[in-house]
Amino acid sequence: MPPIMLDTPQIFLLIDLNTFFACKPYEWLEFSRVGRCYVPQVVYEELDSWAASRSESMESRIAREFRRLMLESDWELTRSLISTESRPMTRRARLALDVRNSAEDLARSSIGRLVVVVSNDRALIQQVQALNLENLTGIPVSTLLAWSRSKRQPPIVLQHLRSMQTHSLQLLTAGSSRPGISRLESPKSSPRPVYQKSWVDRLLPLLIILGGLAIGWTVAHSLILKNPQTIEQK
Repeated sequence: MPPIMLDTPQIFLLIDLNTFFACKPYEWLEFSRVGRCYVPQVVYEELDSWAASRSESMESRIAREFRRLMLESDWELTRSLISTESRPMTRRARLALDVRNSAEDLARSSIGRLVVVVSNDRALIQQVQALNLENLTGIPVSTLLAWSRSKRQPPIVLQHLRSMQTHSLQLLTAGSSRPGISRLESPKSSPRPVYQKSWVDRLLPLLIILGGLAIGWTVAHSLILKNPQTIEQK
C-alpha cells in the first residue's frame, strides 16, 4: 500500500493592532507571502477612527496607510461571536480580549487551518496558547517578518503543523483499517449435467428415417404389382 501523502495545512494570520506600528507599511505586504491575512473587527474600527481624524500624528498616518491597504489587498475582516466579559477593564485589556476571542472563533471555525496570531503583546500570546487549540498559536512581529523573508517556518509553527498532520494521518489510518462490508453473492443456479451420447443414441434417428423409407417403398411396390393395368392406362 503506497504511503499516504498529506497536504500542509493552510496558514491564517490574525494581525493585532500593535503589529501595524511595529513595522513599515510596505512590510505589511510581505505578510501575504506566509498566509491568508485577517484583521479583527475591533482592530479595524480602532484604526479607522484614527484615519478619520484630522491629526497628523504617527497613529493617524499609519491608520490611513492601513485603510489604503484594506482597499487594495485581499485582507479580510473577522468578527468574534464570543461574548466579552462585562467587568470593567482598560481599553487595552478590552482590545486584547477581543483579539483573543477573534482568534479562538477563527480557529474553531477553520478546522484544518493553522491560525497564527501576530502580536507583540506577550500577555495576549500567552492567553492564545492557554486555549490549547491544536490549530492556534501566536508569534511576535519580528518572527513573522523573518518567516516571510526566509520562508523558514518558526519552531512553534512547525510544531503545530506536525501535530495537525499527525492527527489527520491517524484519522485516515483508522478509517482505512475498518473492515469492509462483505457483499452477499446471489446464489448461482447449478449447471445441468451434460451426458456424453453413445453411438446408439447418435444412429437411432438415422435408423428411424431409413426404416420409414423402407416401409414406404414396400407399400408402393406392392400396389404397383397388384394394379399394373391401371398404371399403364394412366
